[in-house]
Amino acid sequence: MNKVGGQPQPARRGVAIVLLALLVPQGTLLLLRTEPRLDVVLRSATVHLVVVSAISACALAVAVAAAVAAGRSRDGSLVLLALACLAVGFLMLGHGLSTPGIAGRPPNLWVGRLPVLAIAGFAAGLCAAAWPQRWPARWAGRRPRGTVAAGVALLGLVPGAAVLWPAAGGRQPLPGEAWLRLGLIVAAAAVLIAVGTVHWWRWRLGFDRVQLALVVACLLGTGALVSLQVGALWRLSWWDYHAFLLTGFAAAIYAVLTGYRRTRTMHAVLDGVFASDPMAHISRGYSETLRALIGAVEARDAYTHGHSARVAELAVHLGQRLGLGPAALRSLAEGAYLHDVGKVGIPDHVLNKPGPLTDEERAWIEQHPVVGSDIVGRAPSLRDALAVIRQHHERFDGTGYPDGLAGEQITLAARIVAVVDVWDALTSDRAYRPAWPPDRALRHLEAGHGTHFDPRCLDAFLALMAERGHHPGHEPGDPAEADAAAEACHDQPPAALVTTPPGAGRP
Repeated sequence: MNKVGGQPQPARRGVAIVLLALLVPQGTLLLLRTEPRLDVVLRSATVHLVVVSAISACALAVAVAAAVAAGRSRDGSLVLLALACLAVGFLMLGHGLSTPGIAGRPPNLWVGRLPVLAIAGFAAGLCAAAWPQRWPARWAGRRPRGTVAAGVALLGLVPGAAVLWPAAGGRQPLPGEAWLRLGLIVAAAAVLIAVGTVHWWRWRLGFDRVQLALVVACLLGTGALVSLQVGALWRLSWWDYHAFLLTGFAAAIYAVLTGYRRTRTMHAVLDGVFASDPMAHISRGYSETLRALIGAVEARDAYTHGHSARVAELAVHLGQRLGLGPAALRSLAEGAYLHDVGKVGIPDHVLNKPGPLTDEERAWIEQHPVVGSDIVGRAPSLRDALAVIRQHHERFDGTGYPDGLAGEQITLAARIVAVVDVWDALTSDRAYRPAWPPDRALRHLEAGHGTHFDPRCLDAFLALMAERGHHPGHEPGDPAEADAAAEACHDQPPAALVTTPPGAGRP
């Protein structure tokens, strides 16, 4: 992931795309409505049908992709995405076929109602999908095929009736229809803005193209609603909304096809798109360089296998609790994932020594943060992770290594990782001891409050663990014992001293 001017290139491109999607619809509409000479009449029922059919085709293609992925993963959010796109596909097709002049269709009000219903349905489906922990997504995930089949039947009913019997309910407006239409447009626009904001935040975590396409679709859908309300029929200000919808769904098709070319499975393209866990989005954006580096470490040090991923995941949750933004969370995850990469520079006879280390060998171990930052520093895309890699063994009171930093001289991300790294070390099984139970580990971490650990980070971590049902208890802890146990990942006692089989005692 290359950087230009301190920002990753995907971030710069994404910001430019979103600004265009935000400003172009509103700016174009404002220009056309304030300059009537530019808002020319373009009356062609046939062209209208072609454009609307293209919108419908793009929306249905995204719906099929989401349904295929949902059928494999049973992800309810993908089922809801399929329904949202089906709403646009079917209702917009009905909008085109009910256009007066198409196959002798008479003037009717359905041609104006269906696009509002289409975008409102899209907004409702995206809103339900954006929060996968809520009941609509859970319910749809248990019955993906049945939900999609029911959606197809119901969403095809209204446009089908409007096309076959356009005069039925389409000659006179319903009582209060104008106000109902305005309320629906305002509500749908508000929902699209809210959902677009959620996907914008998720895109900034991992720079996933599908997330960006959803942001663009939400913004252009909002622009289409405004155009529907204030545009003049058959004028450019009215044609605008067709262009906005077509562009939004074409962008979604592009994102899906690009991902499919890379992964060759629709499940891989859309899996995790609606996940609420920030780590799910960050990990989707991991570079090949990062994955190769951690693979090299895990190949040499069995302890690191799984440890780095666990530390990264828990560090992100702690960082989110401390109010870090998407860019800071992404850098935190990369640094946490790579914090032990310097082990590749430690000689095998030291790293895998079956006994306590000498002072000279301990000095080798204490250089792994420096070696790691030197290695990762050669990859421009990972430079934001360097502080965590170099500083994760610094201590808040200044007694850590390699630079003896203290307090806020240590970056917040490194202070976060210091807490999580020790926690995972204490609660993981080793060849010579079982994992400590959570209450014992928390007691000893608590004893390092203000000495080993930043009080703010440790307090937030203890609160996070309390939410997960883990408490330190009432017995006093010993920070020295915790430090020794955490550092012992580099000491492998002789086999004769091993009294507990691997895996025993893990809570």
